[in-house]
Amino acid sequence: MADGTILQQGSFTADGNNKTLKLRSDVDKLVIENQTQWAASNNGYGFRYTWYRDMGTTALMEYHPAGDHTSAVNTSASAVTLIDSSTYSGGSWIAVTGGTNAVGAVYSTGDTSGLSNGAIVRLKGTDQTNLNGIDFSIDDLSANTSFALANDLGTAPGITAGASGYYKLVAPNIETYRLFTPKNNNLADISNAASGVVTTLVDHGYAIGQKVKFHIPSNYGMIELDGVEANITAVTDSTFTINIDTSGYTAFTFPVYTATPFNYATVVPVGDAKNTSVTYNNPSRFFNQGYIGVVLTGGTTGPAGNSSDVVRWTAYKSVRLDDE
Repeated sequence: MADGTILQQGSFTADGNNKTLKLRSDVDKLVIENQTQWAASNNGYGFRYTWYRDMGTTALMEYHPAGDHTSAVNTSASAVTLIDSSTYSGGSWIAVTGGTNAVGAVYSTGDTSGLSNGAIVRLKGTDQTNLNGIDFSIDDLSANTSFALANDLGTAPGITAGASGYYKLVAPNIETYRLFTPKNNNLADISNAASGVVTTLVDHGYAIGQKVKFHIPSNYGMIELDGVEANITAVTDSTFTINIDTSGYTAFTFPVYTATPFNYATVVPVGDAKNTSVTYNNPSRFFNQGYIGVVLTGGTTGPAGNSSDVVRWTAYKSVRLDDE
C-alpha cells in the first residue's frame, strides 16, 4: 500500500464578500493565509486559518489580538462550507421582520448567516405576494440587519412586506444556483428603448449571440414581446440587450401584490443567433457547470478576508493507492 496527497493551490484578491473555491479533487484539509493581514498589525484581524473536513464549518484561526504583530488563536464559526452544486439544498427558512415598498426592496432580518452580495434568496409568507416563491439576487447586505433585491423591478411591489414572512438562502452564488446553463429567468424589468434592455431577478448568465423567447402575461404590460424571439447583443450580470426596438411598446410594469397567484414574466433561451460563434467561444456557458469545493466566509475573522486583502490557499486531498 502507498499513501499520497493531492495538493491544489491558488490565490485571490478579496472583495469583502464570501469566496467560492472550486476544487477538482475535493478536500480534506484547507489552509488559508491572508498575506495582507499577516504583514499588517490590525487589531482582531485573522491572518491564518486551518480547516479539517470533520470540523464542519468551523476553522482554527490565528489573529492579531492587538495593534501589533503579536498573535493569538481562536476558532472562526461558519468559516468554511463544503459545496457540491449538484446536491446543494440551500438554507433553512429565516424570519423577515419587514420589507420596503421599492423597486430595490430592502428586507430586514436578524439573521443573515451564509449570505453575501450576489447570493440568491427566496421569500415566502410575506404580504408581497407578487415576490413570494420566486428567486432573486441580493446586494447591499448588512450583517444580521438587512439585504436588498439586487436587480431593480420595473415598478415597486405595491405593499410593504410586513413582519410575518420568511426568506431562505437558495444558493450562495450564481455558479451554485445554475447547475446547467442556459435556463429560463423571471423578469424584473424591460426598458422602452431602440434596443430594449431586459433585467432579470436572478443574474442571468446569458451570452452575446444567444437567441431568447419571451413570455409576458398581460398584467406586466409590454405584451408586444409575448412569444417573440430576440437576439442578445450585449450583456451585464443582471441585464441583456436585445435587437428589438421596444421604444413604442407598452411600458413594462411589475404587477402589484394580489391575493390571487399569477403567472410570472419569463425569458428562456431557444438557441443561438445566426452567424454567431458564441457556443464555440464560450462553451462553459452552455453545459453542466457543476462543481465541488468550498465557500469561504468574508470579513475580519473570515478566511475570505476584507476588501483588497491578498489571500493564498492550499487544499489537501488524501488518497490511498494500492500497489500492483
